[in-house]
Amino acid sequence: DSRVIVEYLDGLSPVGKLIPPSGRERVEVKTWEALADGVLDASILARLEATWPHRSAEQRSQAWIDRQMSKVDLALASMAKGLADKSYCTGSHFTLADVAVGCALGYLDFRFPDLDWRAAHPNLGQLLSKLSERSSFAASRPDAG
Repeated sequence: DSRVIVEYLDGLSPVGKLIPPSGRERVEVKTWEALADGVLDASILARLEATWPHRSAEQRSQAWIDRQMSKVDLALASMAKGLADKSYCTGSHFTLADVAVGCALGYLDFRFPDLDWRAAHPNLGQLLSKLSERSSFAASRPDAG
């Protein structure tokens, strides 16, 4: 599980922590991580329903896809509201929250290129643009390799 792995790896280094050790800051990072995971879970379910090759078009449920994408929309709205005028998800420094949100937004761009989430949430688009400039994000883009 990614959450367990990142928690373990973050604990190995005495510097450059992505997860605060305790308190309100830790809860905030974990809340952002959960929101991003929710976007990914719902969008993956919608994508699978729309593209799974073992089901015919008649067997696919547009209502199910719409329901999952409405979860994505609600989570994006919550993220946009939480980001407000901050530089990063939890304030002024890069954390696991930004990694999680950046991955979720990048997945939406990759698998749902027609979804214009930036129009409704320009601050999330600005965050993703800033994150995409980081070498770690640039090197892990689907088209980077």
